[in-house]
Amino acid sequence: MRLKSLIQFSLFTILSLFALNFALNFWNEHQKSQAVEQLQLETKLLAVTTSIKQGIVDIQKQVTRLGQLPQDSVPALGAMEKDRVEAQSARVAGEITRLKSMADEALLPKVNAMQARFMELSASWHLFYNHFGNDSAQAMTEFVLHAEPYSQQLIYQDLPALEAFESEQIERARQHLQAVEWWSERTALTFFVISLLIALSFAIRVYRRVVDGMRAFAPGVATVREGGEARIGLQSKDELGEIAAAFNTISNDLHDSRKQCSVLEQDLAERNAEVESQRGESQSLLRNILPATVAEEFRSKGMVQPKYLEDVTILFTDFVGFSASTEKLAAEDLVHMLHDYFSAFDEICARYGMEKLKTIGDSYMCAGGLPERNPSHPVDAVMAAMEIIEAVNERSNRNPNWSIRIGIHTGHVIAGMVGTQKFAYDIWGESVNYASRVESSGEPNRIALSAQTHGRIKDFFECEKRVKTHSKVSHKMELYFVNGFTHSLVEDTKQMPPEAFVRRYRGYFQKEPPSFPPLRTALSGKTEK
Repeated sequence: MRLKSLIQFSLFTILSLFALNFALNFWNEHQKSQAVEQLQLETKLLAVTTSIKQGIVDIQKQVTRLGQLPQDSVPALGAMEKDRVEAQSARVAGEITRLKSMADEALLPKVNAMQARFMELSASWHLFYNHFGNDSAQAMTEFVLHAEPYSQQLIYQDLPALEAFESEQIERARQHLQAVEWWSERTALTFFVISLLIALSFAIRVYRRVVDGMRAFAPGVATVREGGEARIGLQSKDELGEIAAAFNTISNDLHDSRKQCSVLEQDLAERNAEVESQRGESQSLLRNILPATVAEEFRSKGMVQPKYLEDVTILFTDFVGFSASTEKLAAEDLVHMLHDYFSAFDEICARYGMEKLKTIGDSYMCAGGLPERNPSHPVDAVMAAMEIIEAVNERSNRNPNWSIRIGIHTGHVIAGMVGTQKFAYDIWGESVNYASRVESSGEPNRIALSAQTHGRIKDFFECEKRVKTHSKVSHKMELYFVNGFTHSLVEDTKQMPPEAFVRRYRGYFQKEPPSFPPLRTALSGKTEK
């Protein structure tokens, strides 16, 4: 049987049992109601019979008491008693009629006999009262011969027999009610237990059918969850069997799809890795071309907003004797040498927070204090220039006899990026031109400073003042040449950088020095070959 049919049949059976239970309870209640009504009826019959007996006894007592009085003493009393007795007799007659209407076939003959005898007694009472006070002898004769015997027979024979019969009927009705109640309780309980057992048997059968089927799915589901291929071995012809077959099909398709997804994921991972590698290379290249914050702005916005920077230190370098070397050296050697120098300059500038801007021939240009503002950039630029001179001196033995001029100036500039092809981050303004003139006015292997830069670094370095006339602008320029650190800052050479220098640097700029030049460069800024 299919699971759906089994559930439908079970539900129909349980509903049918519920309906039969309801019908049985209704029938039992109806039987009990009839038994209770019968018991109430029998009780009412006994009560009416008792009322009739009591009414006859009361009338007979009145008649007997009246008969014992002197006939000539109560002529008016006889008329009053007659009316009262007739009224009571009429009431008893009404009760008898009521009892007759309520009596069943077994009781009706007894009630009719009792009614006939009461009618004779009532007629005798009537005659007694008619002769009472007029013909006392006839009245007493009627009382003794008819009224007294009839009343005695009714009171002590007919009515007690009727009461006994009705008591028996009440007992039978009570026993019948008890039997009906007992039978109702037993049948209801028995049928309920049978219905419950049947319902439980169907529920257990359905439960086992479903649970056994679900248990067959558990290993397969776990295998599929772990990524494997599984088959459900449920061969039943019901809905669970159909679900198992569909599960097996889905499992096969899912396994094949996972294989394809695995291949696609591997291919996608390789492509993502390639894309990430290319992105990393492009970002690395972009960071090499542009400062980090500028590169991020360009990457996110596709452009770089020009900025006015009021405080930037510009550093220019230029090799002395380079033009003569180009006529003697091969182009490959010349380029290799410049690459070696400029790579060293790049490393030095990076350590001191200087931003490389560009190279033009044998000239190298960098700046400090951009694109992020930095209060220590004049001092950092001078220390970087010291190390640049040291790097040039270190290469003097294996390279042509080159020396280098360095010019530094601090001022305001405009910074931005120009071009869409081979774009570059650059700065513009009079400060750039002035820094170039400071460099061209300097001396080989000396660091030339403008007055503006000197005012910013004079507490860290010892300088000598020079006044030179620049040929391009035909006016005198106030220059300063760095001779080295202030002696009080580098007296203790046991610790590098010296503690005095570090303490002053911290006090001025609220940070640690980014680096420090070699000892011999720190003691003297004038390092000639």
